[in-house]
Amino acid sequence: MAIRLNDEFVPSGEPGDELGRLQRVLETGAPAERQTALRRLVELGAEPVLTACLRSADAQTVLLATAGLWDCWLNEQGPVARQRMDEGIAHLDAGQMESALEVFVELIGRYPDWAEAHNKRATVLYLLGSARLSLQACRKVVELKPHHFGAWNGMALCAAQLEKWQVALDAARRALELQPSAQANLDLIALAEEKLREGE
Repeated sequence: MAIRLNDEFVPSGEPGDELGRLQRVLETGAPAERQTALRRLVELGAEPVLTACLRSADAQTVLLATAGLWDCWLNEQGPVARQRMDEGIAHLDAGQMESALEVFVELIGRYPDWAEAHNKRATVLYLLGSARLSLQACRKVVELKPHHFGAWNGMALCAAQLEKWQVALDAARRALELQPSAQANLDLIALAEEKLREGE
């Protein structure tokens, strides 16, 4: 006589099964379920799943995936590093650019492969009017994390500031591929295409 296992005793599948289920919940679940799925995806560092969700037709999914990716990036080096990162962000938000830059440079020294430390440094440099150095920093971010939509957008902004219109166009197109609903990327693409048509 064959014995059928109850569902709860069926061995779990591959890790990808959980990621697929979490993605479906993030895209179609009730609000509380979506939040739970998002927390789990962040815990798992499931950046490919969250990046895929940026292309969803559902605005709430895009919003959650965007927040999830920022959480992944900011928490990548653990709680002690995150605390120091938050101090740098607080300086940045308060307009204390030199203090913010000092923190982000310190973090890069400790964690040279932390893309988000490089990204925050790029932000400060841009705000300080150093688009060329900011562009270099953005390139480092996307070298470390090719799906970092924020750094691609930053690269496009820096290139536009420097009137490097082909670089701006390429970077904005890449940012748009990753985050199709971001109007800022469409605006940068339109500007760069116009400037290239004018021969600038």
